[in-house]
Amino acid sequence: MTLKLTDHFGADRRWCPPFDRAVAYEREDWWVGPSHCGDDPWYVQVLEGAAEVARVELDDLGEINPEHVGVPELDRDRLEIQRVEVAIAARGRGVGTGVVRALEERHADRRLFAYSDADSFWGSLGWDRFDPPRGERVATLFIQPVRE
Repeated sequence: MTLKLTDHFGADRRWCPPFDRAVAYEREDWWVGPSHCGDDPWYVQVLEGAAEVARVELDDLGEINPEHVGVPELDRDRLEIQRVEVAIAARGRGVGTGVVRALEERHADRRLFAYSDADSFWGSLGWDRFDPPRGERVATLFIQPVRE
């Protein structure tokens, strides 16, 4: 599978990325309004051939919640995967894994992390898991392992 990642940056929070509106996603609400992070939204459109197969929202630096158990200190080279979603028609073919691997390669000088309830997905990638404090209703933190 060959994936093409195209960055889209917005000038302000009201800007919406130029995604293909004909492609169906489970979480359409994520992609129709302005960004939820930062003053300069950063989206990535993922194409396989001419078809859009996934979307990503990145947050430059992002915020690490120090309340998660055992979280290591991450330098200013970190990059948060705020949201990632595979198009409904493209699911079950390894697109999600391909997208994350492409982001890892593309940002080899950065340490990626994500907050998510999709524990089995991030675990299958070999990312380190950090649980929230007991009783907290926040997502699990996953951090890309240190590259050797």
